[in-house]
Amino acid sequence: MIALIWAEDQNGLIGADGQLPWHLPADMHHFKTLTTGHDVVMGRKTFAGFKRPLPNRTNWVLSRQTLALPAGVHQLASLEELQALDAQHPQALLFVIGGANVFETVLPIAQRLYRTQIAHAFTGDTWMPAVDYQQWRLDEHVVGAVDEKNRYPFSFDNFSRR
Repeated sequence: MIALIWAEDQNGLIGADGQLPWHLPADMHHFKTLTTGHDVVMGRKTFAGFKRPLPNRTNWVLSRQTLALPAGVHQLASLEELQALDAQHPQALLFVIGGANVFETVLPIAQRLYRTQIAHAFTGDTWMPAVDYQQWRLDEHVVGAVDEKNRYPFSFDNFSRR
């Protein structure tokens, strides 16, 4: 099953210079909890933003370019290869973690969405592609706790395709 997972601000912003524009430990914990033990799929720019492959996950890079990837990181050259991987492992959860171009490419075939929404406006240069939420059913909405480490109001929203 293909799922998109991302965090966005109140205007749909998801990035600034290849990084998250905010520090929200609760979201990082949520991301880690959901994705650990599963496959994560990302574009080459998103992968380049990490210092190393994400631990305790199978890392896939979706790119048409031939890439020199570290040991243990695999490449998918097309959306069709991602669909084939999904078909080979129908019980597996494949988390697509970015960036914007990969989200836009994969959104039409995704079955689940995991969105963190931050009720604050940040400055950046990358936005989440438009999601038609009429095609999605909200399965869970959890309001996060604002505290000294998580300074912005936020919520976790899980959707499944209608």
